[in-house]
Amino acid sequence: MRTVLALLCGVTLLCATGCAIQGGVEVEGGASQVSPPPTLPTTPSGTPVSADPVAILRADPQVSDKIKSELVPCQDGSYPVDDRYIDLTRDGKAELVITLLSCPPDEAYAKPRASGITWSSGYAVFVYNLVSEPPTQLFQIEDPSIEVVRSKANSYELIVIRNKWSAKDDPCCPTDQDVSSYQWDGTKFIEVR
Repeated sequence: MRTVLALLCGVTLLCATGCAIQGGVEVEGGASQVSPPPTLPTTPSGTPVSADPVAILRADPQVSDKIKSELVPCQDGSYPVDDRYIDLTRDGKAELVITLLSCPPDEAYAKPRASGITWSSGYAVFVYNLVSEPPTQLFQIEDPSIEVVRSKANSYELIVIRNKWSAKDDPCCPTDQDVSSYQWDGTKFIEVR
């Protein structure tokens, strides 16, 4: 009798432990939640999500009618503007820097662009404070061929490059440049040497 009882206890113990492990899913408590990795912001903090550079230029009474008349889409449907968000006034909020470009020539749409070649050149630059409503123009410059870059040494500096061609230069390749740096003095942008 003891042998049968011991055998029954052994089988019961084996079933109790072994049967629970065979196959299936064991659930103990709630599943832990996994958060997706944070995404990197595409624009500096304080930048409005939907600043429309073309609408801002058209609504600005300080922008000339000549400039406004040139705000038409290029052949591919895009407007000839380059817009960047840069904190230039040191207030922790990005200003809108708009460079107006010329549309590529018609033949540029028929063939692919070679690496590193741009068909457009800039001819006007505007800087707007987007915190005010409507946006306030802080800076404007017009020149037949300009480019705006952000200084790596001083993130609050606006650098305007004016290309200069001699009579022998090809349209793609000016031989000289005039570089000007501008900084915010608390009320306006001033040229710094």
